[in-house]
Amino acid sequence: MTRPRPTASSTRHHRILTGGLAVAGCAVAALVGAVPAQAAVPDHGTFSSTEDYVDDEVCAPEGFSVSVHQVEVGDFRVFLDADGDFIRAIVHTSYVADITAHGITIHESDRWQSYFYPDGTSRDVGLTVHIKGPGGIVQQDAGQIGFNDDGSVAYVHGPHPQALGETFCSAFTG
Repeated sequence: MTRPRPTASSTRHHRILTGGLAVAGCAVAALVGAVPAQAAVPDHGTFSSTEDYVDDEVCAPEGFSVSVHQVEVGDFRVFLDADGDFIRAIVHTSYVADITAHGITIHESDRWQSYFYPDGTSRDVGLTVHIKGPGGIVQQDAGQIGFNDDGSVAYVHGPHPQALGETFCSAFTG
């Protein structure tokens, strides 16, 4: 399993993580290169994106596409030692989406923290997937997922059905 986000089953989430982490990664790289060696206070910043699109892959096995309106916002802090060497980065992300198909809308509201370390490993902690539909909770991933430096999953703590391949598509067909 590669590291899109803790959600391997959804192209939608792959786009989100790739975009969000790319923004955070660029910001981290820019800040690491721009900070004087005596920096003691963490550098920080924010990011946000809003997107509307049709995802024709996530529910393709079930034979339909979903329409998505998503908003992702967050902030990050980059910690350096007295020599300006990278210690860690912490990225707080809030993701909200309305996902629609067959006249049914489900609402996703996720909040998690990502921790990045000098050796290339990372972990995500929090409510990485929280999807509600007309009948209540459709899917929920919560807890912690650790990643190796190559992006593969090192460990999973807590329920993470979407990270392990489950989709939310049944909410639109039942």
